[in-house]
Amino acid sequence: MLQALTSAIMIYKILLFVTLISQVACGQTVVKNQSKPFLFVDSLLKKNEIDVEILDFAFSPDVQDILLRFQKAMAENKEWAQEYFSKNYKKGEGLPYNEKFGISKEEYQKIKDIEKSPPSVVVKNSVPIKVNRTANRVTFVTAHEEIKFIELLKIDLRNQIMSFNNDTTPFSNEINAPASTPFGEWHGYAWKKETSNLGENDDLEIDKLISKIVEIDFGKVKLNGKSLLRIKYKDVDKGQVKANLDVAYYIK
Repeated sequence: MLQALTSAIMIYKILLFVTLISQVACGQTVVKNQSKPFLFVDSLLKKNEIDVEILDFAFSPDVQDILLRFQKAMAENKEWAQEYFSKNYKKGEGLPYNEKFGISKEEYQKIKDIEKSPPSVVVKNSVPIKVNRTANRVTFVTAHEEIKFIELLKIDLRNQIMSFNNDTTPFSNEINAPASTPFGEWHGYAWKKETSNLGENDDLEIDKLISKIVEIDFGKVKLNGKSLLRIKYKDVDKGQVKANLDVAYYIK
């Protein structure tokens, strides 16, 4: 997704966790007793077709250079990186620095603190998406390949079920994001599901790790008033990354 963060996908692959609708007049019925989060989502998806702005993220040139060099070093020393990660990763602390990272200790700290200097948001493209409602079940259809996976997102407003790629994703929390995020200050709601065969006190062995993370966020950005959709989907099977999706869109 991000040109720079696309580079950082290798970080996820090798060092998996461096720190780890007003109703229209055509007969739609009102869904009663909706919770506040689903009412919020409902309000964003009233139209039969929405425009989706595909977002990219631009890091400063120095951070991007660090990420690229880090990626290159990890790719060239993949077996070592996996072994080093398995032996040295500590929950809540991440990995201790090693010169084989291909960057300086200070540069590595900048990667670990990357949330302190978030990238700027750039609109990469804008595409239309059809919003289908059948018995208050919302699905999406698009002819654009770069956003085709949005068809995996399904929202059951009546039964209050959010799912992605057939993974039912429970409601997690309300979001009040600070101004330091790439989008600035924004408010919304998150649905999350995390599964893993790694126990809290288990040593991490990458080649045995089975993990799946699903997160869906809907929100409203304070600065520009735009609606925000974020989807994260990470699927790891015995150390092999089967999916690593982290995307964001403005919807209007």
